[in-house]
Amino acid sequence: MLDLQEFPLIDHHCHTLMDGSHKGNLEAFIRMTSEAPATYPLSDLQETVTYEAVKSIASDATGRAWEDAAEFKQVFRSLDYADYSRQLFQSRRYERLFVDTGFSPAQGMSADDLATHTNASIHSILRLETTAQELADSDKPFTVWRDELLDTVQNARKNGFIGIKSIVAYRTGLELRPASTAEAQAAYQRWTGSGSVSRPLMEADLFHYMLWETAPLLIREELPLQFHSGYGDPDENLLQGNPLLLREFIEAFCPRGLRIALLHTYPYHREAGYLASVYPGVFFDVSLIIPLGASSARRVVAEALELSPMSRFLFASDAHTRPELFALSADLFRGALAAYFSDAGVSRHVAKDKMDRWCRMILHDNASALYLGESGPG
Repeated sequence: MLDLQEFPLIDHHCHTLMDGSHKGNLEAFIRMTSEAPATYPLSDLQETVTYEAVKSIASDATGRAWEDAAEFKQVFRSLDYADYSRQLFQSRRYERLFVDTGFSPAQGMSADDLATHTNASIHSILRLETTAQELADSDKPFTVWRDELLDTVQNARKNGFIGIKSIVAYRTGLELRPASTAEAQAAYQRWTGSGSVSRPLMEADLFHYMLWETAPLLIREELPLQFHSGYGDPDENLLQGNPLLLREFIEAFCPRGLRIALLHTYPYHREAGYLASVYPGVFFDVSLIIPLGASSARRVVAEALELSPMSRFLFASDAHTRPELFALSADLFRGALAAYFSDAGVSRHVAKDKMDRWCRMILHDNASALYLGESGPG
């Protein structure tokens, strides 16, 4: 089986860590292993392979085990959390983290603190819906809000962002269509007309308009557009998270140069692989199911690569809160990729040097080229 430990990692979609003041918080440690809401029983979350896996990683790294919250707190009380975190990231060869700024765990680290705790280079992804929400005001005319939003997107790279992310799948679904200015203005007025824009944006016409208007700017600025798709929090209608629903949007903009990164994708990872195999500019990952569906890693990676070129597949974790989840993501993904290339149906046809090149592409070079314009070693 291939040894992939030598290849550095770029995590093209993840979130920040909880700061060290919560290093002894067992509940946070448990809840990071699931997308279940805070009302879901902790006792059930501890009956999963993923929980046992992150527990094992922590025990191996600290040299100590625990059985309850008091023992967990004791294990981490005197531990240098920055050193511990760096150990887990650097032993897995994390080189760069592309961080979605639209979600942070409670008491999340700043980018500088995250860099200190990982020894990785930190790059930021701008979330479109968060920006739209922050710019909206009940007293602000639609045209002013629109122009400010488009200006923010247009200047995103100048302001240090390397991509844009949309969570439209959570709000109204991925079936996007062109919307007129009149439709968008009416939707904006419905959203802001109550005098409060603290509630999430849920107006489909406004989402469609925003994405159709920003896509040409992203093409010009060479900024990738990430879409949440598939598996996520239970407030998403998973049926509306199928990336096949993006077909009209993909066909409108990808031939013109837009690059789309489909995040998560499970259980639609085969559909995502299909889209990546037939449309220019479509990339995807299987983050979140790896690591949260720990036992599925080999199967999911093999299914994702049934059709997709290796140049369209990227590593991502969607990890957050604690370093153990990042470590598990790297371990599972590397193991699954090595198993895929060791399968007789692949290895009998593909030379070892090409396997090595493909693995480097998936783990590092594809993301480096897509977001930073850097070419790999070949």
